[in-house]
Amino acid sequence: MNTSPSWRLVPLVVLECWLAAAQSAVAAATEDLDDALRRCAQQADTSARLACFDAVVVALPQVKADRFGITADIKRQREPDAVQRAKSEMLTGKIAALRQGAHGELIFTLDNQQVWDQVEPRASIEFRVGENVRIEHGAMSSLWLVADKHRKIRVRRVM
Repeated sequence: MNTSPSWRLVPLVVLECWLAAAQSAVAAATEDLDDALRRCAQQADTSARLACFDAVVVALPQVKADRFGITADIKRQREPDAVQRAKSEMLTGKIAALRQGAHGELIFTLDNQQVWDQVEPRASIEFRVGENVRIEHGAMSSLWLVADKHRKIRVRRVM
């Protein structure tokens, strides 16, 4: 029989990985998928990281079922701070391509390959390819493409 202390550590490591996986499963059920994946990716220990990812995958059917039919009101009740955090987020980029749609609306392709469509055509505002812009949240779930303080249009994502 091997009496070295190293054989006693193996069950402890397995137990720690199992506990990490259980905690990850509980966390994955309550947090957004991208947050759960980021949290798992930050694990330094290979076994703990794998257990964390496994737990997220196991929780996916429940997360999908939980998201089905969720409304903005329900989400706001569950996470009051999430709405404010989302409103403060913005996307920055450059205009890679710009064209005019059939009804006079501008269609923007950003350098990240996202395509945005102007919701309300206004002839008085001009944009140029290569210009730095950002997409910001506005009132009532609106999104705005902003070049500077004086050039701001409401947009929706096409692709």
